[in-house]
Amino acid sequence: MAVARRRSLRHLIADGLRGRVVRGELHPGERLPSEPELARELGVSRSSLRAAIALLEEDGVLRRLHGSGTYVAHQPLLRNDLSRNFGVTSMIAAIGLEPGTVDEQCAAETPPPEVAEALGLGEDAQASAFRRVRTADGRRVVDSVDWCREDVLSPSDLNALGDGSVYSALAARGLAVQHGVATIAPNTAEGAVARRLAVPRGALLLSVFQTDSTADGTVVLVSLEHHLADAFEISVYRRGPGVDEG
Repeated sequence: MAVARRRSLRHLIADGLRGRVVRGELHPGERLPSEPELARELGVSRSSLRAAIALLEEDGVLRRLHGSGTYVAHQPLLRNDLSRNFGVTSMIAAIGLEPGTVDEQCAAETPPPEVAEALGLGEDAQASAFRRVRTADGRRVVDSVDWCREDVLSPSDLNALGDGSVYSALAARGLAVQHGVATIAPNTAEGAVARRLAVPRGALLLSVFQTDSTADGTVVLVSLEHHLADAFEISVYRRGPGVDEG
């Protein structure tokens, strides 16, 4: 019982420190207070604190420099593997952070030309648009907009989702997404995006434009996500070259 309690305590301390990093209370490169100071601040023993720091070192959140102290690592906390097509909520939850959604807006609107073309809509036709900001332990990390045809999911259908998955809603209508094609581009936060993410204008972003299709190739969802660059590391599985390829 005592061993289990010590293990749960170090994980609890680690979760608390991780949350402070995610929320921006501790910044990359920042030195943590000394162990005695931090242990007093948290109301825990130094041995429990050291065990928690060791866990965060293993996860790449913190790094200890001998004779200097413990620092927040210059490494993104959220790893988005684009070879796997799943929602932002699942990605955040998978690493033990609390996913959330704020600033939801659902409306029928005329989409950008590239979105209308992908969805097979005519000129001036409207699509359902679902805008929301995704959070990780309270920190705003992704500003996203999803578009789909109104006859597939209406604005009221999307509004009913809350922080739920558009993929699940499509699957419930017999339109399960079989694959997606994503384009990644560097960007900076400006105007409404900067305000929604609560970051200064010019903050670095990774913008992901994606079309999602059913097994027969029908595009049922188009998305644009602006990820905070300092919160994400994006990876992609690349095939080849094989032995017969130059």
